[in-house]
Amino acid sequence: MLFRSGYGVAASLLGEPDVGYLSMTEMATRLGQICDAVDIPVLADGDTGYGNALSVQRTVREFEKAGAAAMFLEDQEWPKRCGHMAGKRVIPMEEHVQKIRAAVDARQNPEFLIMARTDARAVNGLDDAIERSLAYKEAGADIIFVEAPQSVDELKEVSARIKGVPLVANMIEHGRTPILTPEELAELGYSIVFWPCTAPYLVAKAAFTVFGELYEKGTTEGVMDHVIPFPEFNSLIGLDHYRELEQRYGA
Repeated sequence: MLFRSGYGVAASLLGEPDVGYLSMTEMATRLGQICDAVDIPVLADGDTGYGNALSVQRTVREFEKAGAAAMFLEDQEWPKRCGHMAGKRVIPMEEHVQKIRAAVDARQNPEFLIMARTDARAVNGLDDAIERSLAYKEAGADIIFVEAPQSVDELKEVSARIKGVPLVANMIEHGRTPILTPEELAELGYSIVFWPCTAPYLVAKAAFTVFGELYEKGTTEGVMDHVIPFPEFNSLIGLDHYRELEQRYGA
C-alpha cells in the first residue's frame, strides 16, 4: 500500500513544515490525485479531522470519496504538528473517543478502515498513550497507532498491552522511534509499518546533490547516476499507455 503523509503534502504542496497549515479540502484534493494515479490501496493522514466530531464526519466522507482505503485521526490540538516534533498538545481522551465514534458512523463502505492515532506519548507519557488507545479501540477504531514510542522496550509494551487490533509502527529516519525492519516489527506484534518521510528526504537529498553539482561545475554529467533517464521517466508517468491510446483512437 501507499501512505499519503500530511508531512509530505505540506512540504511538497506548500513548501512549509507540518504545523497545521493544510486544510481538509487541500488534503482531500491531493489524496484524490494520488488515488487516481495508482492501483494499490492508499492509507491517508486525516490529521485531527479539521474540527470537531461533525467536521470529522465530513472529512471521512471526503476521504472515502477520494478513493482512500483507510485513514487515521489523531488526538492532537489544532494546529497540530508532525508526530516527531516537539511542542505537541493533545485533546482530552473522551473528546477523541467521540471523534472516532463519529468517524465510524460516517463511513459508507464498511471496508473503509478507521485508524486511531494518539500523540500522547510525548505529552503525558506511554501509560496515557496506551490508555487512550484502548479507549479508541472500544470506540470502534479498526487500527491503533501509538505515535513515536522512544525505544524497542516501549514498542514491546504497546503491543503487549493493546490486544485484538492491528498496530502501526511509524519509521521516520532520525525520528524518535528506533528504525526496525518489517520482520522485526512483526515479531514485536505490529501489522502495519510505513516510512512516511523517506520519499521527500530522498528527493531533497538528490536535488541538493544534483543541483549542487550543476552550480559548481556547470553540468550534471558527473551525477547522472542520480537522474532517471528521459525515456525511463516517460514510461514511469504513463507515456507508453498514452501512445497506445493515440494509436487506438487516431488522435
